[in-house]
Amino acid sequence: MMWKKLVILCRRFQLAVFQVLMYRKAEKLAEVLCDHTLGNNSEIDYLLLPSNYVGQSPLIDWLSVTSVTFSYEKACKNHVNCNADILIQIKSGLVCTCMIQNSLVTTPHNGHAYIISGLLTNINANSLLRLSDGRLMTYKEYYEKRHGINLCYSQVSFLAGRHIFRVQNHIQRRRKQKEKESSNAFVELPPELCCVVMSPISISTFYSFTFLPSIMHRLESLLLATSLKKMHLNHCVQNVAIPTMKVLEAITTKKCLENFHLESLETLGDSFLKYAVCQQLFKKYQNHQEGLLSIRKEKFISNTALSMLGCDKKLPGFIRNEPFDPKDWTIPGYNCGSYSLNEETLCNAKKIYVTGRRKLKFKKVADVVEALIGAYLSTGGEAAGFLFLDWIGISINFTNIPYERHFKVRAEKFVNVQHFESLLHYSFQDPSLLVEALTHGSYMLAEIPGCYQRLEFLGDSVLDYLITLHLYNKYPGLTPGLLTDLRSASVNNNCYALSAVKAGFHKHILQSSQKLYKDIKETVESFQELSLEYTFGWESEKSFPKVLGDVMESLAGAIFVDSGYNKEIVFQSIRPLLEPMITPETLKVHPVKELYELCQRQHYELRKPIVSHEDGISSITIEVEANGKVFKHTSTVCDKKMAKKLASKEVLKSLKGASCS
Repeated sequence: MMWKKLVILCRRFQLAVFQVLMYRKAEKLAEVLCDHTLGNNSEIDYLLLPSNYVGQSPLIDWLSVTSVTFSYEKACKNHVNCNADILIQIKSGLVCTCMIQNSLVTTPHNGHAYIISGLLTNINANSLLRLSDGRLMTYKEYYEKRHGINLCYSQVSFLAGRHIFRVQNHIQRRRKQKEKESSNAFVELPPELCCVVMSPISISTFYSFTFLPSIMHRLESLLLATSLKKMHLNHCVQNVAIPTMKVLEAITTKKCLENFHLESLETLGDSFLKYAVCQQLFKKYQNHQEGLLSIRKEKFISNTALSMLGCDKKLPGFIRNEPFDPKDWTIPGYNCGSYSLNEETLCNAKKIYVTGRRKLKFKKVADVVEALIGAYLSTGGEAAGFLFLDWIGISINFTNIPYERHFKVRAEKFVNVQHFESLLHYSFQDPSLLVEALTHGSYMLAEIPGCYQRLEFLGDSVLDYLITLHLYNKYPGLTPGLLTDLRSASVNNNCYALSAVKAGFHKHILQSSQKLYKDIKETVESFQELSLEYTFGWESEKSFPKVLGDVMESLAGAIFVDSGYNKEIVFQSIRPLLEPMITPETLKVHPVKELYELCQRQHYELRKPIVSHEDGISSITIEVEANGKVFKHTSTVCDKKMAKKLASKEVLKSLKGASCS
């Protein structure tokens, strides 16, 4: 039938073009051009064809498609009456110049393929050629000395040829500077050495086909994301409209080297998951202290737990974890014999096709679970986030759990309630929550049945989520990873502690520890110096007592419970105390991260830190070998994280100083 012949013709054209572009040689071209059963047993088969526009409608460019059927004998018959002036001698014989222009030729003497764009009327075998060393010789002399070929048609104009375009990864993140095209891409070819294999086909057609592997890879990735989205939607009673690109972002890791990846969504999803789980545990286990609540929390949000849930839903098969390599792209319709598809049934009875198996780390799967939570949350709100949690296997239902407190105390006896309400811009329905939020574990009175740890457990997750959500919404154009850095710089003990001291909360903490009193006193005494040197707590080179940051979190937890779990009220109350909040402009890269990235970029050897502990003091040595020289520094302070930060900062200074000298 006619349509079957046309399909085979189109397959031959498609395979011929891609074989030439992918392998840039003419070796496999002959078998493709001669095979009339192409694609019959191929696992992946669709057609990509050139088109011309007629008015507003694209039509298949059949002239280019039929170029694959070119034969010298047919060309001679069609142009038997051509004027001798427009005939040109090629390796097979005389052909009309219209057949050689816009053609694909091979040169048997070196096995290369070239695209011909036209004739060079000012260049022939007697023209001079300048060699790379500056010497001049004629093309005739060059071919005789270099290839042992004697050019017979000295007066025939050469062909303007071009080496085959390279098929590149066009979806990979690239530098802004545009690479200049190499002058070596263009060549002058003696027609008598050329064999025409495809004609007519333009240079622009070949060029446009170099983008198709990247385009099809992106389409395949979008179809993958669509399939994952459908799996979730089939589970949902409610219709949740999530853009496919957002799902694609959530399943794309940094290793893909594309302009987007999952890190921002992962950060958002992580904070929401922590917020949802902590709130449920806080209400469900009302007699559990913070330690037990934290253990239960880990069972929900640990990388191991999340990766197991992700594997149960077959998520590893959807994760994109390597950059696209055009060499690995399967040409549609090409039966290479090394590609097979196996049918597999998913949890919702949906069938998918599996190409093979691979290994992924637990954390990578967990990251994608968190990123997908972030994707649904960012586009569909908390309702969509909860629906996704339910689908993945984390059932959150705390709306109907009543919270009963057994904390009966006359708040005014221990805390200046009016003063705190004016600081927080919030009036407590139950002032005893304020007492609980300010009570340290060392303060043991029969009248006060507990300390702030439960409220701190809750407030920590609420503040983390509120700040992360604020940053995500306020700076929508952030590059992937910057949200993580902003969150790390905003959500930490030093930031909260500095804010607590500014507000004077330290004066009202109920505690009975001499060491804690001494630590707080020393911090407050140095506060004047710190506030002049550092605007933000995360910049400080001194560690703040943990209790100061804990109190900020427990106060957030107290307001959250008292307001009927209204997180907006919490943010309205706590945010002014955290000002000035960190912005992308004021953010400084953490010294540990900056050093790691510098070593990666410059290929320096960052050795494993040497850590020691003695009498509650941590000592860390950071060592880097750069250009044959070793740079190292040792910091000794109470806090291990601060010691690593200070040591990294000093090594950075040394490395930067050495590069400038």
